[in-house]
Amino acid sequence: MRIINKLRKAYSIYIIRKLWCHWFNPLYTFYFNFIFFPLRQAIKFPVFVYGRPKLFSQYGTMECVGKCKTGMVRLNVTIPGGPQFATGNTQLNIWGKVIFRGKCEIGTGNKLNVGLNGLLDMGDGTKITSFCNITAYSEIRVGTQSRIVHRSQVFDTNFHFIADFNKHYIRKWSKPISIGNYCWICNSSTITGGAVIPDKTIVASNSLVGKDFSDIPSESIIGGIPAKFISTGHRKVESHKLERAIFKYFAENPDAKVYPLEENVNHNICDVDN
Repeated sequence: MRIINKLRKAYSIYIIRKLWCHWFNPLYTFYFNFIFFPLRQAIKFPVFVYGRPKLFSQYGTMECVGKCKTGMVRLNVTIPGGPQFATGNTQLNIWGKVIFRGKCEIGTGNKLNVGLNGLLDMGDGTKITSFCNITAYSEIRVGTQSRIVHRSQVFDTNFHFIADFNKHYIRKWSKPISIGNYCWICNSSTITGGAVIPDKTIVASNSLVGKDFSDIPSESIIGGIPAKFISTGHRKVESHKLERAIFKYFAENPDAKVYPLEENVNHNICDVDN
């Protein structure tokens, strides 16, 4: 019975799951890299394209900063088992510039919109899961190992000019956004122009962030509409090694409510494994 269960598990992971995922698209991958990247980088094929993402503009440019490795960016990749529907094709409307500083994963059903003078700067290990809307008309910077998860929006513009007849002016319609390293933008949150989110910050689900939070401590949680400081001393676990230990602990201790941490444990146990 144990062998049969292992075979059934392998069948689900390696065969059934693959049937419903977006498959690697070699022709689109070739076209995409040579359209957007400088030739010296395009020949390394830094972006692997899956399925058939919708490309509404090929005017803009993309660039690797640092090492440019084959397949370091996975575009329109299906994320099986995620909480959001893994369906639809990501849409790209790229008129400005996109920078990749290392590995990046962009799931399905997203919309990436970079204006003519806009910049989208993605740090190493960043991930945009599914059904997110990212619009950079001025500048959006996302730090190393940060996550923007399903149904979230990151807009540095409100898309429309608003006349203020009391103060007799019309504001510029976009402000830069900065998201630090190891941040977690939880589902259905909105980040607007002028937002500054410091390193290792968790933005709670369904939050609206539109101001500079650079004065809060690292490892904090913010949330609400509008977002406010909630608490500090919290980290999202990114280490697969630690995750395996946690799963094993709860499997062996089904009545346990918490996984114990040593009082003086180093917080970097949550970091991505080297």
